[in-house]
Amino acid sequence: PLPADCREEQYPCTRLYSVHKPCKQCLNEICFYSLRRVYVINKEICVRTVCAHEELLRADLCRDKFSKCGVMATSGLCQTVGASCARSCGGC
Repeated sequence: PLPADCREEQYPCTRLYSVHKPCKQCLNEICFYSLRRVYVINKEICVRTVCAHEELLRADLCRDKFSKCGVMATSGLCQTVGASCARSCGGC
């Protein structure tokens, strides 16, 4: 059961697994198997829990830390700090 202000959100994620793959080797007429470790990249859909109170807290911290982004955006000077704002708070 999730709290009232929370929701589950799906997003694409990539996971790396190691598996043991049997490998057949033969010497003349005698064959044997060895297990080799192989890495497999698996693209999956992951689920995370997102809560409104955490999003608001994160937005407040971001706004406090990068207040110049909002000021620049409202004054029309977004392109001068656009790159740093995009990395920090999602853009002007």
